[in-house]
Amino acid sequence: MTAATRAAAPALLAAVAMAACAAPSRRLTPRIVEDPIVLPRRMASLSAGGFVAHYEPTGARRGNALLRFRYAFTDRLEWVDLLSLRYALLDDRPADGRPARPISLAVRAGVTGVGYSSFEGFVVLPVASVEGLKRIGDRWALELAVDWSAQWVQRRSFVSLPPYSSTLGYAGNPASSLVVRGGVTRQLAGRVALRASASVIQTAGCLTPTCAWVSRGAVAALKVSVRPSHWVTLAVGPYVGVRYLPDGPLTPPANPTAPVVIPLRQVEWVGLEATLAFYW
Repeated sequence: MTAATRAAAPALLAAVAMAACAAPSRRLTPRIVEDPIVLPRRMASLSAGGFVAHYEPTGARRGNALLRFRYAFTDRLEWVDLLSLRYALLDDRPADGRPARPISLAVRAGVTGVGYSSFEGFVVLPVASVEGLKRIGDRWALELAVDWSAQWVQRRSFVSLPPYSSTLGYAGNPASSLVVRGGVTRQLAGRVALRASASVIQTAGCLTPTCAWVSRGAVAALKVSVRPSHWVTLAVGPYVGVRYLPDGPLTPPANPTAPVVIPLRQVEWVGLEATLAFYW
């Protein structure tokens, strides 16, 4: 668990306690495809998820657990995670009498984590996104979004080169990622839905996506979601991904007779992820 995650935990618990004091004005339907882009007014959600993945050709394995919190102040405005807000500019199926729009459109901005490191000082994780949702008939929902996230540090760390992990994750600070993601959800039965999604990711070694990129990749996932009751949803499914680095000059060996070592430039992975979400 990172310092930013540890710092976010008390605020998350306080937010859950606040939300538990307010009864929701209405419930989500059993049909996952009908979920709005922002939660209904005065509804809260807490989700716990995790993933495991196997990487080739390194043979590395990675896993992590994640917590996420949402609370809706109105039918348009909700609090997400530590200190970020999502606002619905448009709604294709409003529940409060507003005229329906062709699509649902929401913007998000804020901070997902704050921490402190003895080497880097204060650490802040800002985030911003634009998300679109279009529900078609009573069985389909289409999604398209652009997400930006970053890690700002008070003092830049000096990491040994190359600044990558065994899974080619960028370890330098500051850094930012730009993600374009899309998905389609199909309601299979009254309480079961299938979602297919794909994302492309570019990571830069600075806070703006306009500087030189340090890694690029793509992820595709398939997930089955079940809502046995209005207050709980379970989602599980596999995903695959690829990440590659920009080409760079090869470092000549210290011994002129030794062969030149070609560094690892690409990894692929397969994994499994699951999420359990509660609504009240």
